[in-house]
Amino acid sequence: MMIYSDTVRYALMALAYLALHKDRLVKAEEIAKAQNIPRPFLSKILHELAKREVLLSVKGPKGGFALKVDPKELSMWDVVVLMGEENKFQTCVLMPEKCDVYETNPCIVHHRWEKLKRKIIDFLKETTIADLISVEERHLAELLSSGK
Repeated sequence: MMIYSDTVRYALMALAYLALHKDRLVKAEEIAKAQNIPRPFLSKILHELAKREVLLSVKGPKGGFALKVDPKELSMWDVVVLMGEENKFQTCVLMPEKCDVYETNPCIVHHRWEKLKRKIIDFLKETTIADLISVEERHLAELLSSGK
């Protein structure tokens, strides 16, 4: 089961990359290549994050993107919310819609799913973009050692 969409995953990857390169503006092309993200899709994500005041966006040949927020203050859950996907955590594990009848007629796994869902959300709230930097550093080291 995927916890969140490619949009959120790519946003997290891009934010970790930008946090790692916080000393400069980074072009979308560079992030897309380093993270193997389709550039048009990444550009939409980056512009959405800039619109939401998470990123600085500078146009022009010397332009690019940079974090406007402290990576220690931006959680994975914040990114889920910024991308408008928090509602995906309200769906029933057995049904594709929100579990509205759980009080009167819960499905067989409802209470167990609620406990697991709470743990997942807590993990996403407790894990920041700064925490992801070490993962990103390992990824970059692997890329550099493989010559890609």
